[in-house]
Amino acid sequence: MEGWVLIRVAGQTDWKRMWMVISGSQTSSTDPGAPSTTTGIVPTPKKRMSNLFSRDHSPEPLPTKPFLALYASPRPKDKKHPLLTLKEVSQAFAVYPERPELINRSTLMKLEGLIGDEEMAGTMKRREGWLLIMPELEAGNTQASEMLKWLVGE
Repeated sequence: MEGWVLIRVAGQTDWKRMWMVISGSQTSSTDPGAPSTTTGIVPTPKKRMSNLFSRDHSPEPLPTKPFLALYASPRPKDKKHPLLTLKEVSQAFAVYPERPELINRSTLMKLEGLIGDEEMAGTMKRREGWLLIMPELEAGNTQASEMLKWLVGE
């Protein structure tokens, strides 16, 4: 999933408009700094209910953690090297304003994970930290549906 967002990095006060790309995390055979093109979810064949509780059923692998890469624009030349990355995302949640009348208009999210070593990370390079993210609204989307789309990565 990808699109325009406004972001604010932990320890910084300014908001930046960037192109964000969300992808599944890397497998052990790929470069740890490069985003993967896989979703991290292994497709499974449909099973009958009677097989659900059988002893020979092996547990399915858990989904992998997402990888976020932020770029200056969606142009291919700008997407060669990310300006900021967030790996090993541990939490993603909505942040709502204190005023109840603004809750339905909020698109603000907070993501926690390991911030990459890019220059834009500032003092948070290679540290656990957070990003505040506000996705730009697409035509026809309400604020709540746009935020949920980004939180679940669809």
